[in-house]
Amino acid sequence: IFCPSDFPESATVLSLPPFSCGGEDSAKFLCPAAAMLQDAKEGASSALMELRGMRIEQGPTLLRFMAFFAGLASFGCAVFLMVNPKNAVSHPIMYMLYGYISLFAGTTMLFEAKHEWIEKVTVLNKYQNLLMQHCSFLTVMGGRGLFYIFQGTLWLSFSDSPGELIDMVAAVGLAFVGVLHLFAHWEIMPHHIAQKAVAAAEKATGKDINKNGTIGA
Repeated sequence: IFCPSDFPESATVLSLPPFSCGGEDSAKFLCPAAAMLQDAKEGASSALMELRGMRIEQGPTLLRFMAFFAGLASFGCAVFLMVNPKNAVSHPIMYMLYGYISLFAGTTMLFEAKHEWIEKVTVLNKYQNLLMQHCSFLTVMGGRGLFYIFQGTLWLSFSDSPGELIDMVAAVGLAFVGVLHLFAHWEIMPHHIAQKAVAAAEKATGKDINKNGTIGA
């Protein structure tokens, strides 16, 4: 890294006015190393602030278990209906909707699983981070409750007759856990906050980010 104060003769050769990287000139001119260090500090501070906001509101274990398997059932039903390639030709719009539902069901399982499990799978971890940044309503139980009810109504829209048992089961299951999530959001049921990636960040920085008195817990 070149700094003119280290090589005063270069200023003469290049016809540059000599100046020092410290003192009064530092207010106007910064050495590249100092600028890079400042940028690194600002980036680290921004990253820590971002990690503090990565929180997922989750319900008790039983409710999470029910929501996870409701999502799994929805995913299984959607895949089952997509297996037959004839459906893509005869009912292309419905086929695309089943694809959307399978994605929504996968998202349901993603937010109800333990965040420690998700962190071990890079692709899932990045996808969850993306959703937390751009679809923050999924991080609170009220938002996810409405999301689950919405999925249930999608399944109900496919149920033209009582004989379509698969659609009905998926719809009722998702709508039921959606209502329970709304109850938890209104504090009718217990819930807790899961801080995603905070433990790993505390171990890396040695700082108590969530202020719970323990680093890495």
